[in-house]
Amino acid sequence: MAVPPMKPKRLQAHITASYTTLRIGMGVLAIALPFLLWMAGHLLAGLPLQGSMSAYYHAGGGAVRDVFVGSLFAIGVFLMLYKGFTDFENWALNLAGGFLLIVAVVPMAWGCGDACPKFSWHGTASVVFFLSIAYVCIFRSADTLGLMSDQERATLYRKAYKLMGCAMIASPAIAFALKLFLQPDPGKGSFIFYIEAVGVVVFGSYWLLKSFEITETHAERQAVEGHLKISAYSMADFFKPITVERVDHTKGAGPNR
Repeated sequence: MAVPPMKPKRLQAHITASYTTLRIGMGVLAIALPFLLWMAGHLLAGLPLQGSMSAYYHAGGGAVRDVFVGSLFAIGVFLMLYKGFTDFENWALNLAGGFLLIVAVVPMAWGCGDACPKFSWHGTASVVFFLSIAYVCIFRSADTLGLMSDQERATLYRKAYKLMGCAMIASPAIAFALKLFLQPDPGKGSFIFYIEAVGVVVFGSYWLLKSFEITETHAERQAVEGHLKISAYSMADFFKPITVERVDHTKGAGPNR
């Protein structure tokens, strides 16, 4: 059967859909992860809700561990493959993805009771992951908002991104404080699972919201078509807005002949 030709506009939409699918995939998987862990632990191993998401690496055997490690691995690789609009965003996403892989393969301490260390590679990697994504939310997500024609709507996006970033800073901070001062049993129900779950769900929600924004402004399509440019920036702008703007192709154009 012959395949009809694909026109340029449709081909561009076909290619840019890869980024949209990647973002939505990350978002949906992250939002589903706390529920997947609870269901896998309950259905496959008869476990009650564990004291933290990381406890599922140890509890319930190989099948439950596979859900935990496989999901984190998928999200981590997605983050490293995804390319942002600036080098700063890319660096933060690569850092987040790399440390999430460490979270997946370096388990939390288990069965050591009061002798468990206060600091670990697992916990440190978790904190770096959340801080890296918080940086993207607070400082880099708004770079493309100048493309929106409705600036009131852009302001709402900007506020939502900052709130999400703050939530992703608060989640590991609260979880660490509870572990440090209350020392809950990781094998029993506690607030830590819920607090970690909130951070992960906010992370997933960010990618879904970012997809809505980019779809609304057609930022990726315009970039593919050569209609966008990014203002010059340096390391001094690491925590400052970087302007992504449309290219005015009419400037400098001579009269038609």
